[in-house]
Amino acid sequence: MRLFRRIRNFFKPTMEYAGELYASGHFLKAAKILRKHAGNPNACFTLATMYENGQGVRRNVKAALHLYFLSARLGSPHAMLTLGNYMRQGVYMEKRPEGALAMFEAAAATGMPEAQYKAGLYHLHGHVGKKNPEKAFEYFEKAAEQGYPPAQNRLGLLFAGGRGTIQSDEDAVYWYTKAAEQGHGEAMYNLGCMLSGGRGTKRDNKAALKWFREAAKKYG
Repeated sequence: MRLFRRIRNFFKPTMEYAGELYASGHFLKAAKILRKHAGNPNACFTLATMYENGQGVRRNVKAALHLYFLSARLGSPHAMLTLGNYMRQGVYMEKRPEGALAMFEAAAATGMPEAQYKAGLYHLHGHVGKKNPEKAFEYFEKAAEQGYPPAQNRLGLLFAGGRGTIQSDEDAVYWYTKAAEQGHGEAMYNLGCMLSGGRGTKRDNKAALKWFREAAKKYG
């Protein structure tokens, strides 16, 4: 089977083979194959990262950005997220809050939890337009239900404060617990506070102390 794959890749190099080359550090060979798949969003995205980092090609930020935008237009959520981050931070371009939000929302529409979380933050804090905690809640909920810890913690905060949703200490504890169990430091602290105060759950100082200690380890 391996011999067959080698013969197939020799005559018609595939994306899978390019991925194997990239993962093993054979960047120059990978780049040659990826250029032949210019209509593939994943090929464009990988090639963009190679130009950005100078892997197998001469570092060229302009070419990298062109490929990131092409990959995004072809539907890559990873490219959308990357461009959104660059627009938000002002990396390689001026800060563009509106453009960043548009990229995050486009990636969020594909179901990417990190993009959903970041789009939620924009709406929560009003980085573009007015604050919209209800819209933020919708994005956080989608990401939280996929198991994304930062969104789970943020959802807990919204429930605890009654922002964008009805106030519910029980729901806050539920989501803090979900995030804390995955090692999210802030959620550990928040859960400890709920336990020590008996909010949304039975007061349990022993369990609270446990989560405070776990949070302390996270923050050194």
